[in-house]
Amino acid sequence: MPLNRLAPLLVVLAVAAAWANSLAAPFTYDDRIEVLHPALRDLGAPETILSYNPGRFLVLTSYAVNWALGGVDPLGYHLLSVGLHALNAVLVWRCFGRLLTPGRAAAGAALWALHPMCTESVTYVAGRSDAMAATSALVALTAWIDDSRSPSPRARAVAVIAVLAGMVTKETAFATPLLLLAADLFLVAGSRWRLVRVGRYAPLAVLLVAAGTGRLLMAGWPVPEVPRSLFAHVASQGEVWLRYAQLWLLPWGQSILQAVPGEVGGLGVVGLAVWSGAAVWAWRRGGLPAFAFSLWALPLLVSSLPVLKETMAEHRSYLAGIAVALLAAHLAPARRELLAVPLLLGALTVRRNHDWREEATLWRGATGRWPASRDAWQGYADALRLSRQWAPAEKAYRTTFELDPTDPDPLVNIAITRGERHDLVGAREVLGEALRVRPSHCAALNNLARISLIEGNLPAAAGGYEGTLRACPDDAIAHYNLGVIYASVGEQRQAIFHLRAYIAADPWGSESVGARERLQALGDSGR
Repeated sequence: MPLNRLAPLLVVLAVAAAWANSLAAPFTYDDRIEVLHPALRDLGAPETILSYNPGRFLVLTSYAVNWALGGVDPLGYHLLSVGLHALNAVLVWRCFGRLLTPGRAAAGAALWALHPMCTESVTYVAGRSDAMAATSALVALTAWIDDSRSPSPRARAVAVIAVLAGMVTKETAFATPLLLLAADLFLVAGSRWRLVRVGRYAPLAVLLVAAGTGRLLMAGWPVPEVPRSLFAHVASQGEVWLRYAQLWLLPWGQSILQAVPGEVGGLGVVGLAVWSGAAVWAWRRGGLPAFAFSLWALPLLVSSLPVLKETMAEHRSYLAGIAVALLAAHLAPARRELLAVPLLLGALTVRRNHDWREEATLWRGATGRWPASRDAWQGYADALRLSRQWAPAEKAYRTTFELDPTDPDPLVNIAITRGERHDLVGAREVLGEALRVRPSHCAALNNLARISLIEGNLPAAAGGYEGTLRACPDDAIAHYNLGVIYASVGEQRQAIFHLRAYIAADPWGSESVGARERLQALGDSGR
């Protein structure tokens, strides 16, 4: 069978083998918040999904499809994500086939598809947004190259539709129109004159301006999650890009959390110099190396614009990693021994997917790589608690608190851990410690009130939740529990007030359905 027919089948089979052991992985980290959000459970209510986050409508709809087919069972989510990655592997092969010889195209697709750096966009269900954004980019890019070489209104329409789909999948897809421009600049002989053809680029420009304007109108300019100066952020991203390159070239040191400091450091300044030099080199070199650099830099540039708490996340480099495979396939000597490289990468992917089968294993690795990271210890402690490993969880929470004694959240989590073990005395004791750190801490006050509720002391519980609202007037948990308490003692007016306040504060909270049902039972629609 010719290689151009056998290659996609082999790549798909290799992806299936490398990710077979990921299908038993649980939901992890943001999966429980984003993927299983109550707003994403009804395919018959697309307006609800759209209102939740219009900028990611397609990926959120895919979660709703999974929910409709299998509910809370993670297997269906993993099957869809692995299938999507297999599709992307075939799309990479098709795209490379327009730029490389058949053998190099197949090798490059295998290098990328089996790389362990793809695991966070495949095995981590919340990382699916990057995989779907890559799908749209690859479809658009392949169609655009075809149209550039042999004008085809159909191919151009496919590219424009794919760009639009990407823009309602994830913000990273805003780089796709620029990738198409780079393809014309560097890949198509004699195509530079086409850059002045308004009709060719007008649809892309309209999409980019319309989507960008819509994004600004809905959310404003991205508000930083953490205070960080512009220069510190740019310098930190210089280091982040170096770390991405290291992980793609030598996948050693992967972690669910990459705690790169968001500050000016020597490595960040070096990174800025390296990437500036690489950009100049790529522009002067032109051709495929220049396009590969564009494919690396443009998606990372877009993902680096927001000032986020997590300066780096492996799944953000999913699309950019294709550039590494393209350049490697282009420059590697034609030696059969190099076929072992995709096999080695596949073995590393199987090993990495084994880590994803237990969330605590992932976070334990993060604490080993970043022992001074409070977020790593917090994630490890949460994973231990969710797996009912009480004593190790409490120890990890204590380490988290010791890394920042001004934040009582880990102490509240210790109290929750003790409460789950039915140690209410111990829970009350550590909540007192938390309130000595911060007397108006909402979560500590709520949990003290909850202890009274568990003990059946409704007046004390109501007083505790009222105390929470004096410190935190918009606290949703306090409003909900007060609504339940007042409903149970026949205080209808106060019950309705607090249940309405809960829904206003957290319309899609974990108790939102119950709150609406209680309001209906009380003769109120909740509107």
